[in-house]
Amino acid sequence: MIKRAALFAIGGILIAVALAITAHHLTRRPPNNGNPPVIQTDFTAASLIRPGDPVFGNPTGRLTIVDFYDIRCPPCRRMNLRFNRLMKANPDIRYVPIDFPILGKPSVLGTRALFAATLQHKYHALRHILMRQKPKPTMAILKTDAAKAGIDWPELKTAMNSPAVTARLNSNLARGHALGLKYVPSWYIGHRRIIGSISYAALVKTVAEVESRQKQTAGNASPAPHKS
Repeated sequence: MIKRAALFAIGGILIAVALAITAHHLTRRPPNNGNPPVIQTDFTAASLIRPGDPVFGNPTGRLTIVDFYDIRCPPCRRMNLRFNRLMKANPDIRYVPIDFPILGKPSVLGTRALFAATLQHKYHALRHILMRQKPKPTMAILKTDAAKAGIDWPELKTAMNSPAVTARLNSNLARGHALGLKYVPSWYIGHRRIIGSISYAALVKTVAEVESRQKQTAGNASPAPHKS
């Protein structure tokens, strides 16, 4: 009887742990990915950019998208493909991904590798691999990835735990938490924050709406013609 009771107790503990882990992950995904919420902000996406943030597309593009994402988040990966497609179609897009690793230790490990790769000017190359890779990042996998991306592995491995990489990791997490972000992807365009993924057609429509709004605002801000 004692053994059976002990087994039941252990089983209860394991179930509780499993439920806690499940709840933890659920809080990291949008509640309705088919119709993600849009929140109006009193600041622009461009105002969120900090020196050292990676930039894709047109560095001087008039329309900025800032994307808080996790390399292991499936909706983030889908949106990454759509953002890439958008940048090819629209040369006026500046896309700035902010690594926000909230899906566990493998995400943190991969993000450390990305930040370390920046020191070798290989952030873009390694990100391209990690955003398409099915296995969770491990040191062995990252070593193979480094070879594919032309990255010096011993140098990368050392830099991954450097104070500079740790500081950047903590800074990105603090940025997201300060904005109240609980889900990935959470991305900004114009004065909008969009939580979750949307279709490519919806993305193009959103861009057109924001561009139109920006032109309207710029027109309203133009000084009236001088009358002599």
